[in-house]
Amino acid sequence: MPPKAENKVAEHTPTEGFTPSDVKELAVGNKVEHQKFGFGEIVKMEGASHNPMAVIKFDANGEKRYC
Repeated sequence: MPPKAENKVAEHTPTEGFTPSDVKELAVGNKVEHQKFGFGEIVKMEGASHNPMAVIKFDANGEKRYC
């Protein structure tokens, strides 16, 4: 069995003045920046209104879930 491939993260340096958004203020179609994963777009919102989770497709790091 071949060794499992590592999930490498592309390096990203946040823009000057970067501050994370509250996930409750996000919506499908929003363009976002993450301090580690870089730039992406919200493709789906999941979960209840009191505990939302954004599914984000990042330009260089694939799809991630953020809550």
